[in-house]
Amino acid sequence: MFVYTVRTGDSLFAISQKFDVPVDTLRSVNGLAATNIVTGQALLVTSDVYTVQPGDSLWTISRMAYVPLSALRQANPTINPDQLSIGQKINLPTIERRVATHFSYSQLRTPALDQSVISNNAPYLTYIALFETHFNWNGDLSPLNDNAAVLAAWRGRVTPVLTVTNLTAAGFNSALVQRVLNTPSVQQTLIDNMISMATSRGYGGINIDFEGVLPADRNAFVMFLQALKQRTEAANLDLSIAVPAKTNDDVPWVRGYDYAAIGAIVDQFFIMAYDWHYSGSEPGATAPIQLVRETLEFAASLMDRNKIIMGTPFTAMTGRFRFPLRIRVGRSRIKQQLIWQ
Repeated sequence: MFVYTVRTGDSLFAISQKFDVPVDTLRSVNGLAATNIVTGQALLVTSDVYTVQPGDSLWTISRMAYVPLSALRQANPTINPDQLSIGQKINLPTIERRVATHFSYSQLRTPALDQSVISNNAPYLTYIALFETHFNWNGDLSPLNDNAAVLAAWRGRVTPVLTVTNLTAAGFNSALVQRVLNTPSVQQTLIDNMISMATSRGYGGINIDFEGVLPADRNAFVMFLQALKQRTEAANLDLSIAVPAKTNDDVPWVRGYDYAAIGAIVDQFFIMAYDWHYSGSEPGATAPIQLVRETLEFAASLMDRNKIIMGTPFTAMTGRFRFPLRIRVGRSRIKQQLIWQ
C-alpha cells in the first residue's frame, strides 16, 4: 500500500483508474462519506503495485510507500531506476507490521449513540477514554451515564478509560487544579472518588486531563500523580495523562507540565499535538508538522518513547479572507465537513 497526495484536477474516480483500485475501496479505507476530495489531501491506496506517474522516481515512490529505497529496488530487480516510464508497474514490498497502541477519546452523548460509535471503531483501538467527569471544589465528581459505553468497549476488546478533567461551564479552570494540588484533604477526596468510580463502573484505567496547570504548581502536580499512581497500581488500573505540546521546557504557559517527571510515572503519555492555532489566534496550521516533530523528539528524549501517544486533531478551522488582507478565523469543524464544502 502507499499514500497518494491528491493533485490538481484529480477525482476519486481518476485515482481509482490510475491505480486499479475500486472507488468504493478508496472511500472505505479513507473514511470518505462522499467522493469529494481536495488538492493536497492524503489518501491511503491499498495496492501492492504502484503505477508510475509523471515526475515519479524510485525515491519518491519509496517515500509514498514508506519502504526503504533498497527494499524497493530488491522487489524490482529488472527495473532501471533511471529509466522509469509513465504507466510502468512497480511492485511494493510488504511492510513489516508493528504493534502500536491506539488511544482515542469519545464524548459521551446517548447510550445508543455511544454504543454505535464505540462498536464501529473498536477494531482500530486499544484504549477509549470516555469524556468526561469533572471535579468540584470539594473533590466530588460529576455523574456519568456511561454504562452502555463501558460495556460496548469491553465487548469490542477495547479498554475503557475514565477521563477526569477540570472543566467548568466557563472552560478549563486552573484555580480548581490549584485547590486540589495544594489542599491535602480535597486531593485525597478526589483520588478516592476517582478510584471508586473507575473500579465500580468497570473501567480499566484513569486518564487525567487537567488543562492550564500553572508553573507554580509544577512540582505539586507531579506529587499528585505519584500519589494517584500508587492507588491505580493497587487497583490494577492504567494511569494515563493528556498534556499540551511543547518543544522545550521553557515555554512559559506550559511550564506546569514536567514531561520527564510525569513520563516516569504514567503508563501512557498522550500529547495533544495540535492547537498551535485555534479560533482565538491568528490563522495557521492546527498541527504544523515541524512543531509536531520537535515536540515528539523533545518528549522522547525525556522518557520511555513507548509510553508516548501522539494526539492528532479531528477538526480543522474555517476562515474568511478579505482584501485588503483581513483574516477572520471561524469555528472548528470536522475535517470531512470542510472537504464536502
